[in-house]
Amino acid sequence: MLEGVEGRVVEKRETEVVVQVGGFFLRLNCTPDTLNRLAKGETTFLLTHMAYSQDRPPELYGFADREELDLFNTLLKMSKIGPKSAMKILSATAPSRLRNLIATRNTGELSRLPGVGKKTAERMVVELASVLNIVEGEEEMKSLPMTQRSTGEDAVIALASLGFDEQQARKTVTGLLKKNPEIDTQELIKTALKEIRG
Repeated sequence: MLEGVEGRVVEKRETEVVVQVGGFFLRLNCTPDTLNRLAKGETTFLLTHMAYSQDRPPELYGFADREELDLFNTLLKMSKIGPKSAMKILSATAPSRLRNLIATRNTGELSRLPGVGKKTAERMVVELASVLNIVEGEEEMKSLPMTQRSTGEDAVIALASLGFDEQQARKTVTGLLKKNPEIDTQELIKTALKEIRG
């Protein structure tokens, strides 16, 4: 299997790039993010995915980083999402944003992505959260400033050590930090305990 290609960028198009590798000129489908990193005439290396279909020639997809390729391959694991659909989704939103939408079960925004309706958005949340090993609240906590994230992680560890479910603790702690960014760790733990216990 072709893992990647290294060569000179000959031409950049709206959704494709042509790379010269020796005496071969390869056309790769790319996202806008990958295309923005490429410069005509320069040597580049792209991770690749080769897609095969019964009714058309093989197609090559190129990615500038591993995160984008991994998420592309993850999308392909879903039924009714092929390479072209996966590429449209990744072209419309950054990988980190897509992970966040899945983690927060934001089916409303997911359903507005190209080729993703309400039912597909719901399946993405159900099928991909486990595949991506997303813990509910994890992506939201990552989006917090470093000081708040550090306070939050300390609180989650403390709550988990007391026997509480980590996913529930993370979700609760993240919500409290958004309401009160200045809260300290001890107060955060106390408040989270009250909320979890109801």
